[in-house]
Amino acid sequence: MPWIRETVRSLLRERLLDTARDLVAADGFDRLRMTQIAALAGVSRQTVYNEFGSKDALGEALFRRELELCLTGIEQQLDDHPGDPRAAAEAAALFTLRLAGRNPLVKAMLTATRDGEDGLLSYLTTRAGSAFTTATAMLDGHAATAWPAIDPDARELAIDTAVRLTASHIVQGTDDPAAAARRIAEVFVRVAGA
Repeated sequence: MPWIRETVRSLLRERLLDTARDLVAADGFDRLRMTQIAALAGVSRQTVYNEFGSKDALGEALFRRELELCLTGIEQQLDDHPGDPRAAAEAAALFTLRLAGRNPLVKAMLTATRDGEDGLLSYLTTRAGSAFTTATAMLDGHAATAWPAIDPDARELAIDTAVRLTASHIVQGTDDPAAAARRIAEVFVRVAGA
């Protein structure tokens, strides 16, 4: 029964990621050790390495899982405003900024840089290409369906700009997420011509 084996492996992977997320949130990525994850998850260190291969790959898996959760929430925000590109962009940006503000993994990423550690921040900065590609592809697919009258080139540019502005606000921090979301939405509709 291969589906049982796959289900068990999926549950194990999620447990390992949950454990790693808690440890990173508490102590930072640079202090994370595979042996800690194994001990807290009740598995061998080799099991953790078999699942992820390396600490770097584990970090990428952590980031990807958080990105997927964020994109699911963004999609819901967009679905809640089907006929209004400005309201949809503002709601999506606000959701993302608020989520990042209360997400312990994101906080650990940003705090680590203040302590001179690189940790996971590179997934929002120097290694953000695949995250941006994933986010823009999802958003472009949604926007093409929801707002077909927007010129495809303008739509693509507007989405890329909104994604990069939102990421910048996450990294730099913002005192007023609602005001930042309004500005991001304004840029989106102006660039898109919506």
